This record gives sequence, C-alpha cells and structure tokens, in this order.
Amino acid sequence: MGDEVLEESEFDPMFTDVESALSGKKIALFGSYGWGDGQWMRDWEERSRTAGAVIVADSVICNDAPGDEETQNCKDLGAALA
Repeated sequence: MGDEVLEESEFDPMFTDVESALSGKKIALFGSYGWGDGQWMRDWEERSRTAGAVIVADSVICNDAPGDEETQNCKDLGAALA
C-alpha cells in the first residue's frame, strides 16, 4: 500500500482547483477511510491552513461507514460552520 492521500481521481483535483480561494474562508472538514490511521486528514487540515482557511471545528473522521457518534459529530460540525 502507498501513503494515505485524498481520493486522487476526482476529489483532490477539485480541491486543488479551489485551494487558492480558501484564504480567510471558514471551512469544516470531514471524511472516512478504509485503512491506515487517518493521516490523510491531518495532511488535509495542514494543507487547508497553509492555504489560509479557517477550520471552525475539529474535523470529523471515521473508519468505514459512520455510526451514531460520527453522525452526531457531523451535525455538530455543521452547526459550528453555520
């Protein structure tokens, strides 16, 4: 296996396209993964901060499908962003 990264064929190119417009913007990050320890999220947070984004709350991350706790965390994340 390789390094943990954002999904390479669709998401990362889209994020790269908007990255230069993130300076000063409030954002929230969330996602899931199937292997590893979530390093991709830590890298994504750093990449977003480097672009000047303001991360409004702790990112929500889960391994595989979200359960009740992750679902509630996503609702809380949306409230923090709103």
